[in-house]
Amino acid sequence: MEGDRTDQTEALSCFIDLDWFEESGRSFAVIARHCLCSHCEERLASEPEAIMPASLIANVKDCCSNVPGFIEPRLPLLEKMFRLLLSEGNRPLSLDEVTARLGLYVDNPASLTPSVLKRLLDNNQHYGFRLSPGED
Repeated sequence: MEGDRTDQTEALSCFIDLDWFEESGRSFAVIARHCLCSHCEERLASEPEAIMPASLIANVKDCCSNVPGFIEPRLPLLEKMFRLLLSEGNRPLSLDEVTARLGLYVDNPASLTPSVLKRLLDNNQHYGFRLSPGED
């Protein structure tokens, strides 16, 4: 029975729910701007339309995520996860895939499991993460 619950957790997908920011009275742009490289920060200063969520996600995916150090081991785990999802264009990723990818940036990868991520996501009040059933 425990194995079934673990399999179900691993199959969950997560993404950044942009609607959550609006519903919560928070700004996706404020949080996402911290992920921008210096080139994109300068460009955004002259192109206000690029501050729209879809544009920010595209900028991070196509440019900023390719800059060395975009995801650094010193960052908090949920910030790493936020950056990982942005680097994928906010494509839903399974918790199993997120665990494997983030394992490259943590001191003790064995302590990072889909169940641990799920507990963190269930209590998240900052990044707008949402869980959904995985794709079959």
